[in-house]
Amino acid sequence: MDPRSHLIDVIRSVRNRWRLRLALRGAVVVVAGTILALLLSASGLESFRFSATAIIGFRILSLAVFVGLLFYGLVWPLRRRVTDAQVAMYLEECDPTLEAAIISAVEATANGGSPDHSPRLVEKLVEQAIEQCRAVERGSIVDRSAVKRHTIALAAIAAIAALIVALGPAYLRHGLSALLIISRSAEASSPYSIEVTPGSAKVPRGADQAVRAKLVGFTAKDAAVLMRTSPAAPFERVPLVPAAGPGNDIAGTFEGMLFHLDKQTDYYVESNGVISKTFTLAVVDLPTVKQLDLEYRFPSYTGLPPRKVDDGGDVAAIRGTHVLLHITPTMAAPSGRILLNDGASAPLTTQSDGSLTGSFRIDRQGFYRIELTGPHAEKVDASPQYTIDVIDDQAPAVHFTKPGRDTQATPVEELFLEARADDDYGIRSLQLFYSVNGATAKTINLFGGGKPLNEVSAGHTIYLEELGLKPGDFVSYYAKATDTDVVQGPKTSTSDIYFVQIRPFRKDYKQAQSQAMGGGGGGGGQQAVGELSRQQREIVAATFNIVRDKAKTKADKFRENVVFINLAQAKLREQVDELVGKLKARLGAVDPAFNKLAEVLPKAAEEMKLAENDLKAVKPDNALSPEQRALKLLQEAEQQYELQVSMQNGGGGGGGGGNQYAEDLADLFELELDKLANQYEMQQRAMQQSGDNQIDQLVEKLKELARRQQQEMERQRRMAQSGQNSGGSSSANQRALADELEKAARQLEQLKRDEQRQDLNDAMRRMQDAADAMRRAAANGSRDGGAQAQQALDRLREAQQKLERNQGGRGERDIQRALRQAEELAKEQKEVASDVNSLDQAGEGRQARAQQLAQRKDAMDAKVADLQQQLEKLANETRRDEKDASRRLDEAAGSIRDKKIREMIRYSKATLQGSGSQYARGMEETIGTNLDALQKKIGDAASAMGKATKQDAMSRAADKARDLTRGLESIDQRMRERTQNGRNQNGRDQQGRDQQGQQGQQGRDQQGQQGQQGQNGQQGQQGSQGSQGSQDGRNANGSQNGGRNNDGYGSPNRGGAYGGDARNWGGYYGGYWNPDDIRQWRREYREWANDADALRRQLQQTGVSPRELDDIIRDLQKLDNDRVYTDPRGLEQLQAAALDKLKKFEFGLRRKAETGNDSLSLSGSDQVPDGFRQAIEEYYRSLSKKQPTPR
Repeated sequence: MDPRSHLIDVIRSVRNRWRLRLALRGAVVVVAGTILALLLSASGLESFRFSATAIIGFRILSLAVFVGLLFYGLVWPLRRRVTDAQVAMYLEECDPTLEAAIISAVEATANGGSPDHSPRLVEKLVEQAIEQCRAVERGSIVDRSAVKRHTIALAAIAAIAALIVALGPAYLRHGLSALLIISRSAEASSPYSIEVTPGSAKVPRGADQAVRAKLVGFTAKDAAVLMRTSPAAPFERVPLVPAAGPGNDIAGTFEGMLFHLDKQTDYYVESNGVISKTFTLAVVDLPTVKQLDLEYRFPSYTGLPPRKVDDGGDVAAIRGTHVLLHITPTMAAPSGRILLNDGASAPLTTQSDGSLTGSFRIDRQGFYRIELTGPHAEKVDASPQYTIDVIDDQAPAVHFTKPGRDTQATPVEELFLEARADDDYGIRSLQLFYSVNGATAKTINLFGGGKPLNEVSAGHTIYLEELGLKPGDFVSYYAKATDTDVVQGPKTSTSDIYFVQIRPFRKDYKQAQSQAMGGGGGGGGQQAVGELSRQQREIVAATFNIVRDKAKTKADKFRENVVFINLAQAKLREQVDELVGKLKARLGAVDPAFNKLAEVLPKAAEEMKLAENDLKAVKPDNALSPEQRALKLLQEAEQQYELQVSMQNGGGGGGGGGNQYAEDLADLFELELDKLANQYEMQQRAMQQSGDNQIDQLVEKLKELARRQQQEMERQRRMAQSGQNSGGSSSANQRALADELEKAARQLEQLKRDEQRQDLNDAMRRMQDAADAMRRAAANGSRDGGAQAQQALDRLREAQQKLERNQGGRGERDIQRALRQAEELAKEQKEVASDVNSLDQAGEGRQARAQQLAQRKDAMDAKVADLQQQLEKLANETRRDEKDASRRLDEAAGSIRDKKIREMIRYSKATLQGSGSQYARGMEETIGTNLDALQKKIGDAASAMGKATKQDAMSRAADKARDLTRGLESIDQRMRERTQNGRNQNGRDQQGRDQQGQQGQQGRDQQGQQGQQGQNGQQGQQGSQGSQGSQDGRNANGSQNGGRNNDGYGSPNRGGAYGGDARNWGGYYGGYWNPDDIRQWRREYREWANDADALRRQLQQTGVSPRELDDIIRDLQKLDNDRVYTDPRGLEQLQAAALDKLKKFEFGLRRKAETGNDSLSLSGSDQVPDGFRQAIEEYYRSLSKKQPTPR
């Protein structure tokens, strides 16, 4: 090849690499700049919410940036033309080792060579240049690093851009798509849009048109319709509210209403900068709803009269209510129908005046609207969509007010029980169930068969003497209330279960044992002895509760609760087994008298094992029987322990000189069971703290809801005064508040069930009532003048006050716990001091007894430390509201530090090992004195706690007076009902349903083996007990009773208790009462008289003279007399007089409590002006009967 051609190829190669470098550098600039412009444009589109104008503008801007960069980075640099000489010079600059050989050869061969140069010399020069080019790889090394660098930069920019797009926010991808896919229109490129219903449509003239907007691709908190009625008019903004219907996303769907459209209207929807298309509503002459009147016809069982609502729309009522619609159309409509949300419809009937009527039944939440037929048979949406709110009939609430806790009683006591039930629309029946030692429960019908009452308070006395009980037995009882719901079926609620432990008659029986029944804290001595049975009672109660609440509990939560109870039962069984082992090892072989104790406890463990098996199989209802049998055996063991210790200690119950083995037994029980008591105390305190925190949160929630409800009412009032219509926003706000309140009520109900807090019942029902009133307010709008909204606010504040009252009672509860612990410490110290005094007589067993005492002192030290911590915490918590009590609590806690009680307890352990006990006795005496002083200081603090203001005391007194009024009305109704039932059943052979004597016989026969039946107590023969009692003219107790059977409304007939024929005792209007009825009525009136006397003392303490109460108490005491019941008319007059006086007294007390006017006289109700007497009488009826408001 010609050398000159070689040289030209080299020059061309260098030129191409130079151009490649320029192209790559330009590509980097173009790509980086374009990507940056696109990303910034995508961000800009997000700022402008992807409007069509913004998309077009940023497309143009991005294109302009790309073209500019393309020209600047590629076109302009590459359009420059360079000569071979410039290339050669560039090559020489890149590689100075060429020593100008290339450029010399290029210049020598330029233009065919110069005639002045020798051809041979030029050829030689070219060959040398080519040789030099081979050394530089024919120019391929030129710009190699620059090309590589630009290539890497280009790849890196592309990778970074890809990562930003892939991992960055979604709007970047949406923006790039809108910018780069130019085949789509700007509107179609936007990822954000608003779907508007109905869009463009024809609407009847004068109609209201619902507008629904669904946000696509984004969310927002608000949206608005912008509308105008003429092209020249400006757009007016109408806010939309979040949709609240089933299946709607509240954050993405909005709805509103355009009212009274009589002109063509243009409108669009805007939300968060995103604007929909503009639509047109063309107004045509079609029928629409001019006025919609409603009439509610409630289910018959509610007793509510029909309620009419003029110019209504949304509906809210109890399930089963029929709603009658009366529609006035804007023009004649031949027909129509009511369209419900589930696709169902109800026809409308045309009336002679041109109106249309129809009805539908409220069964579930949803919507309805009216469809009318137009003049050309077209179907017209003649109304907006109205909301249907279903207000559920709540289950009745039932609980015991007396005694309302676990108690103890001797075998001959009269146990008075008072159950209270209330329901929105009436209690149909109230029943008491009681059982002896876990046997099949007997039923007492406290109320039922007559006119339902919204509130029922009924008492019943169980005469324990007639049950043939002995110490160690127990009676369990609970109540059931059933409402009158015939739509969904009657709902039944069950109270908590309570226990009455039968204790012996011994005068030295320790009061601490009864305190343990009341759920007291840990402690030593006799209280620890009852710890096993107390824990078993709690297991039985917990099992009863989860069986009762199964229908309200989720399946997984139910299983979790069963597992928890199973673990508790297994742990208690292990503790019993451990105790049995220690008894046998230490005492059984020496003292056979204790063998009975060691025999009973294993039987209890066996029953616990059976209960565990049922619980493992998730059959808690089956586990109740073995659990109760185990409880019976544990109580029997505790009574056996009490008996043996009392006998061997001479009945003294503690102190030196007693039988050594009895002392060992006492020490064993106290050391082992005291641990359980301490654990229980800590668990209870933790649970109470958790419950208190939840109540605090709910109180704050109720305060917030009340504030929002007040604001909503004020907003409605302002809009009504200005003539504006709040539209759907007010209804939506009310429903949202109702939803939040119902959620809070469910939380409170769960807390009530978990912690068996019956005191939360009233607050929970007030919250539900407030939520129902809010739903009615949402349906009524401002048509009722805000009455329902005000009622909701009142109920909400009542619930808040009741929870705040619960908060206020915590300090008193906690200080009573601290006082109880101080009393137990002082008592235990006396026992320890007695044991220390007897150390010198212990002989060889001194060392072992000293070690046991040291262990008790360690436990006492921990209790004192815990008590000190409680006192300090309680002092801080009460410092703001109870300054005097807080100061005294500080002093009590300081006395523990100042007198070094803990240090003395720890130091006294060392004195137990010495040979002389004089110093030890002195130390114990000092500790006891200090603990007694501590107990007194805490008692002083408790006395200073809870000194309520006079108005608070009056409010509480008014509540008690209301309870008295309600109780007297209830007993009056029950007596009338019992009379009617007795008249209807007179002469029949009534089957015995309440034979307490046989229940007691059955309890005796079934002790320890519930599965076996006694001869006269067999369950299979209960149906024939009446005839058995009449075979020889005697009842189950063997007492003469004229062959009469039990009636199921009272205790069994006691035969000779009253004597003679029961018909001699009369009754209302010739009805039938037997002696057991009268016995029950008398005892119940006696209890009411005692309550009235307690109220009188309470008012005297507040400085109020309750003169009227004295007359009421005398009337109630007269009703506790046999002779009164022989004169039906006189009895009726006496009852009516007492009830009337009590109502007047309650009214005056309530008025004084609410107004805070101390000058008001409680006896002034007789001085009422005639013009106000009717209103006051109506107030009496409303307070006593609590008529429900229509729903």
